[in-house]
Amino acid sequence: MDSALVDAFGLDPDVLHLNHGAFGVAPVAVRRAAAAWRDRAERNPHRFNRDEVPGLIAAARERASGFLGIDPSRAGWVRNVSEGVSAVLGSLELGVGDELVISTHGYGAVRKALNHHAARAGARVVEAVFPVGASDDDIVSAYARARSPRTRLVVVDRITSPTATVIPVAAVAASVGAGVDGADVRVLVDAAHAPGQLADDIAALGADHWIGNLHKWAYTPRGSAILWSRPDADVTPTVLSWQLEDGYAASFDYPGTWDYAGWLAVGDGLAYWEALGGWDAVAGLAGLVTEGQQRVAEALGVSLERLPARPAPAMRLVPLPAGVLAAPEQVDPFYQELSRQRIEVAPVHFDGTGYLRIAAAPYNTLDDYDRLAGAVRELLQRSGSDRVGR
Repeated sequence: MDSALVDAFGLDPDVLHLNHGAFGVAPVAVRRAAAAWRDRAERNPHRFNRDEVPGLIAAARERASGFLGIDPSRAGWVRNVSEGVSAVLGSLELGVGDELVISTHGYGAVRKALNHHAARAGARVVEAVFPVGASDDDIVSAYARARSPRTRLVVVDRITSPTATVIPVAAVAASVGAGVDGADVRVLVDAAHAPGQLADDIAALGADHWIGNLHKWAYTPRGSAILWSRPDADVTPTVLSWQLEDGYAASFDYPGTWDYAGWLAVGDGLAYWEALGGWDAVAGLAGLVTEGQQRVAEALGVSLERLPARPAPAMRLVPLPAGVLAAPEQVDPFYQELSRQRIEVAPVHFDGTGYLRIAAAPYNTLDDYDRLAGAVRELLQRSGSDRVGR
């Protein structure tokens, strides 16, 4: 790892960090900016919360919207994608027999939220099924097959969490949206990993709602995310508070008394992303993780065929040898063993196959992937696996 950047991000230098996308991390300078806002709030909490917070939060929303290229009047603050999904689902009128669509690659917490709302209404969740490595056309076809006249909401991942696949959202939205047969269908984009990785024209994707975390790849404080909704597709916040009747975006700005320091320091995180090189830096991370993926695969003797045709810029899958992580219950012990060796990476079981989901963040170097490969080889050899490539 790059020791200077490990220090700048405030990470434990004795741990190998190869899973930045899971929770993100705000650099030390950004955490200090948030701490300064927190201190300011506590010096005069009555005036800060009564008079200052609304304008400050609106200004921070303007900054975040500018980074994302969206109309700030259609942007609502939420803490994360899960909260935004809950707001959309809570504003959806479901009836008996209605359907919600999510892919087999969808995020587990979002799937739980869909299942919960469907069960309450007598609706059901339908899966769009496609394998790792599916072409864009096959992905679009899978969503089109899952949609029916009873579909009310289609959730599309911009970048899938378990498989690090970039989904052709615009094509999916065109194939399943309300314009297909006039049915009342909304399309929600789970863009948890997109801000800071993909330079999307969000409004042009053709979706009704888009939710993205800024704290993963845009280096803002954790708990900062934006829910965008197209005009005439309003959503009620999950917390109803004083600004509920002040317009769409403002209704999300003040969910009562809590710590607003993270939102107020979002501009510092976005400035840090820009100072590191912006989109040029993202391209550099893509090159780094691609070479790292090749090194780990070669060390493990596995093929990189049939992996995502369009992988996330800074995340990749590496297949594990056949038979390793062949069942979901094997994932956590595998993770815990690597974590005991002070290696943080994401083991994945998907569709009967085991993978490692690796990432490249500014503090990573090529040596990190060699260290990971060596640790995995040793772990598999200790467990008696004869499937490790030589």
